[in-house]
Amino acid sequence: MAGRHARPYDARRMTMLGFNAAMLVAIALATLLAFFVRGMSGFGSSMIGIGSLSMLLPPAQVVPAFLGLELLTTVNLLPSVWREIDWRSLRWVVAGCALATPIGLQVLAGLDPNPMRLLVSACLFAIALAMLSGAAQRWAPRRTPGSLGALAVGAASGVLNGAAGIGGPPAIVFYFATAGTAVSRATLIAFFLFTDVYALAWAGGSGLLTNVGWQLIAVGLPFSLAGIWLGQRLYRRLDDAQLRRLIWMLLALLGAIGVAAASARLLAR
Repeated sequence: MAGRHARPYDARRMTMLGFNAAMLVAIALATLLAFFVRGMSGFGSSMIGIGSLSMLLPPAQVVPAFLGLELLTTVNLLPSVWREIDWRSLRWVVAGCALATPIGLQVLAGLDPNPMRLLVSACLFAIALAMLSGAAQRWAPRRTPGSLGALAVGAASGVLNGAAGIGGPPAIVFYFATAGTAVSRATLIAFFLFTDVYALAWAGGSGLLTNVGWQLIAVGLPFSLAGIWLGQRLYRRLDDAQLRRLIWMLLALLGAIGVAAASARLLAR
């Protein structure tokens, strides 16, 4: 008699950790791609993962969860690049970022972040195209600038991070335009470890960690670790010129996506 009243099987109702099958596939693909890029280049996981998952889940849930995933995977990634990190410049970039992030937050309180996101994404796209074409090579320094240059880059990253949530581009362009790819990748991995810890500290002070999606971390962690592993394998197969060109192509793509997303937000008003 019980079978007479049983509901028919519906895959859409089947859930794991609160996510249905379609959402589980989306989380798996987004985290795998995001951390594949991070394992290969040392950056890009936040721009890809948060950008894609925030279209499906509340940003207040996605952002802290993704920062947690980045911390967990960086602990696994950092030992392999420790000796290649440019600590001399990194300390100044980190100092500038730490000092300027509160300034960016003050800017955020009085300005709309979308025009700034549009401007930064457009600049990133233009710089990446210039580097790909070779036109910018004549102006790029032959070595990483000194402490004042690194401090300025860190300050730019901090202001943009606080005001628009996109502090990565200044540091990424700074290193890949002026240093070897191995040093650039390693130093950016360490830099983003700092920014993740710093962002989580600010989020904790603001009460945002109460919204952290632990279920999202549990689902995404295996795929993020797999993505890191696959990205590292590709990194080891590419020579310096191939990797540098791939990095600039990736930055051009991320810049174009950023322009499209910011423009859509502005036009939707």
